[in-house]
This record gives sequence, C-alpha cells and structure tokens, in this order.
Amino acid sequence: MSQELIFLPLRDHSGVTQLVYRNSNDELLRSQIQSLSAESVVCVEGVVRKRPEGMANKNQAAGAIEVEISKIYCLNPATPSLPFWPNQPQLPNEEVRLRYRYLDLRRQELQHNIRLRSLTANTVRNYLTENGFTEIETPTLFKSTPEGAREFIVPTRKRGAFYALPQSPQQHKQMLMAAGFDRYFQIARCFRDEDLRADRQPEFTQIDLEMSFVKIQDIQQIIEGMVASIWDKALGKRLTKEHFPHMTYNEAMSKYGSDKPDIRFDMKINEIGSSVKDVVGDNSVDCMVVKKGSALTGGELKAMQKVLDLTEDKDFAFVKINENNIHSWPSKCGPLRHSQQMSQPQQHQQLNQSLDIEQGDLVLVHKRPSYLYGGNTTMGRVRLHISELMQKKGLLTLDQQEKYKFLWVESFPLFTPDEQGIRTWQATHHPFTAPYDQDISLLATHPEKVRGQHYDLVLNGMEIGGGSIRIHSPVMQTFILEKVLQLEKYEYKRFDHLIDALGGGCPPHGGIALGFDRLMAILCESSSIRDVIAFPKAAGGKDFVVNSPSEVTADQLNQYGLQLAADVAEKKTD
Repeated sequence: MSQELIFLPLRDHSGVTQLVYRNSNDELLRSQIQSLSAESVVCVEGVVRKRPEGMANKNQAAGAIEVEISKIYCLNPATPSLPFWPNQPQLPNEEVRLRYRYLDLRRQELQHNIRLRSLTANTVRNYLTENGFTEIETPTLFKSTPEGAREFIVPTRKRGAFYALPQSPQQHKQMLMAAGFDRYFQIARCFRDEDLRADRQPEFTQIDLEMSFVKIQDIQQIIEGMVASIWDKALGKRLTKEHFPHMTYNEAMSKYGSDKPDIRFDMKINEIGSSVKDVVGDNSVDCMVVKKGSALTGGELKAMQKVLDLTEDKDFAFVKINENNIHSWPSKCGPLRHSQQMSQPQQHQQLNQSLDIEQGDLVLVHKRPSYLYGGNTTMGRVRLHISELMQKKGLLTLDQQEKYKFLWVESFPLFTPDEQGIRTWQATHHPFTAPYDQDISLLATHPEKVRGQHYDLVLNGMEIGGGSIRIHSPVMQTFILEKVLQLEKYEYKRFDHLIDALGGGCPPHGGIALGFDRLMAILCESSSIRDVIAFPKAAGGKDFVVNSPSEVTADQLNQYGLQLAADVAEKKTD
C-alpha cells in the first residue's frame, strides 16, 4: 500500500479477485479504502482490466485480471477484533473454530468441501432417479425399538409417551416395499446417542435405498454405478466393474484380520495351526511376515505391544529373522516354542518356504480361537499398526496407481456371541437380515453357523456402506426375534408394525445405506467428518455455535411431566 497504489483482495464464493486503487487524486476514495477492516462486506464499482505482463496469478480463478476501483461502498463493516481471520496461516484450535463456525466456513478448504457435498448429493439424486428410484421422506419422530445403539428419546405432552429419533429409516423403508414402492431412496438424517469419535456424530446423513424383487448382485450393481458416477463428477476419475472385487467375511478376517480390510498393501496373514497342531490343538495360529521388518526398532515394537496390549502370556510373539535364527525361529517364538512338529530342520525349511521368510524379515505370531467373529483379530490390528510404522520409514508404499481401493465383503455371520452376556446371541448387524437359503435349517440348531445375506462396501480400509437382503417372511422374522435373539415379549412386540406389514403381502426385498459424511471425508481427503459438515458437533456432542445441549426451564419440563432426578432427590432430603 502506498499513496498512489493500493491492492485489496476481494473474496466471494468464486474465489479471490484483486482490486487496485491507482487514483492518487481521489482523497475520499483512498480514505474509504484505508478505513476498511478485514472481512468487511463491500460493493465495488470499477473497470476490469488484464493484469500487467508477468503479474498474473495462476493460483486464482480470476488471476489474469484485476478491477480498478472507481467507487467502493461498505455494506457492513467487520469488527476489527474478530477472534481469527479465515485466511491467517496459523489457525486457532478446533474449539474456537467451531465456536465461530461462520468464520471458519469462509476458509477456501471448507467452502470447497461443502460445495462438493452439494454437488455429490445432486449426483446421487440424479443417478437414482434416472434408474427408477422414488425419493420418499420417512418420519423423524419414530418409536423406541431395540436395534442396538442408544436412541435419542423425545418426550411428548402425553404423560409416559415418548418418540425416539430414528437410527436409520430401516423399518419404514421395508414397509414402503410392502406398500408397492419397488425402488425407494432418501438422503436421510439419522440419530444415535453414542460415544463420539472422529468418524461419528450424534446426527449424521446416509444415502439410503431399498429395492423389491432383487438379489445381492442387483443392489451391488446399482451402488457401483452410483459410486462411479460420484467419482466421475467429483474427481474426474473413471471406475469400472473391476474396481469392485468381492471377498467373504471369513477370507477377509483370516487373510487381513479385519472385516473391512485395507487392500492398498499386501502383507497378508497366514494360518499355520496345522504345522503346530500338537501345541495349539483346535486353535488357530496367525502368522504374518513383514518384508524388511527387522528395520523396526525394539522400542517401536514394544510400544506397539503396549498400545495393543499384547504380551507373550496372551499368545503373541515376534522374531526378527537373521542368519543365526532363520532355521530355528519357531523354537524362539512363544506359541510355537514347544511344538514337536517343529523339531526337525526339514519342517522349519518347509515353513520358511511356504511363508517366503528371508533374513531381514519380521515374523509375528498369534494363537487365537478358530471361530472368527467381530470386526478384527489381534493380528489384524497388528497389521495396521505395522503398516503405519513401515510407511513412516519409507519401507512400505501404498498402491499409487489405484488411490481408491474398493471391496465388497460378503457372507457375514448372521449372529455373533452377545458381548454383554445378557443373551446367547446378538444380530451381527440388525435383526432384519435374511439368512442364505441353504442355512435356514441351522437357525434352530446352530445359529453360529448361519450366514447372513449381508454385504459391506469398503474403501481403503473404511466401511462406507452396508446392506442386506431382508427377511420378508413374518414367521421367520418372529422366530429370529423371539427364539434366536431371545428378546423379551415386550421387546419383540415393539416390531408388531413391521411383522404386520410383512404378513400383508410384502415382496422379497433388500437394500443398503452409505454413510454420506464418511464418503465426503474420503472425497475431500479429510481426516475428520467434521470438515465436511457445515455445523458439526464437537467431541461429546456439544454445539459450540449455539451452546447446546442447554438447560430448559422447570415450566418446560412440567409441560412434559418430567422432573430432573437431582431435583427429585433434593426434594426428598428437604
């Protein structure tokens, strides 16, 4: 800035345009410009000119031109004491930015994210509409049903009567299938009152759809086309059928130790229990060989053990392979140490050959029960931790040609052991998933062997969607709720509306839901879904912009027949 020349950046939704003042004789105009505070709202009149030779800015959309100011009007001056400026190099902590979200959203990065979210939502709507889907809104005020996650309860003025906010439109969309809407979709708002992490919000958005008279492949084909359309519009990248390989749950868990494996790097897990059956019996032994893994320091490996809570007494061990132990490492490896099957050099050599073990490798071993359930195994967690360490050392690179690695994981167990110990079994996903036809006879005798017609879409080790073929028989649905899941009568009676709909002539159907927030975080290459939501909640569910959740008055509580427990206790002691 000088007496003769003043430059001003003017920012709007399209980017930044350079304003320039060159009229040294207009004292009033210069005074108006100099009095402006950063982030003020202005209206400008002037002449658009090409910038002087060599002065173009390739980083700006309007970088080839500038506007020479003839008049400027301040429509609303910004206070000079703003808590921060959106374009300042060093931003304040996230709590401050969430408190002043309207300032934070002015940042170019967040502007891009929110606008890309809008573009993606429109892409989804256009694609599904073109494929015969009908967009239908389902109620936000629902009822409490035992689906797993904790619900948000909404009181009413009718004493003792409550709504619940829906965890998903699952039951309504199944009833829409019974109503004859053969292809439904909705970009749905969902609610879960659960602990919050970087990938969780108490209110979230999902791309929800359901189809009648379909098989798994039909739904997957629709989703692959939709995702390909999103990638084309958002990233300019072409996806084909080959970008969506398939894997069973058992294969994913045994080879990668996860039901949502990251297949951007190899590092597979091998099961070697048959080689040491004399010491492990019916258990399984997971073995993973990390090429050049001996470069990891003892401190790094011990830190990993501490983080993952792994010790030898928990049947975990690792060995760095060198010239002295390459033919004897099993004898120094916890779970394998006392195996007579490994007492001969020939058996060591066969194991080394089958695992392709070389000097400089790191071998990790873990003994586990053979029955696979849940989301990951110990070795699966180790695999991810080791991969991060190896990447930091430059010893492991992800597939650079295929930045986005999709995977369909299928054939999950329909039931898993109830971790809370209240009942024998719990639904692996939700209680409306249909078993494979060939497994129906096992429902009454061996529920643990029943496979569900469930499928997850995984991207770079993150689950971005999950769906299933649903139960359309009211008899089977009642049997699963009452006999297999052992719900109390008052619990399964809460599903009477769905059972009645199934019994009214409901066609076979299935569907899927994709987490829209997580999908957008991946498209925007953000580590947190808070960066792709306009007004997200902070950790703990707090909204710093409006300072909610907040207290309500005693009169408001009385209207709903409610009283805070602390107030009741206080009255009892008076």
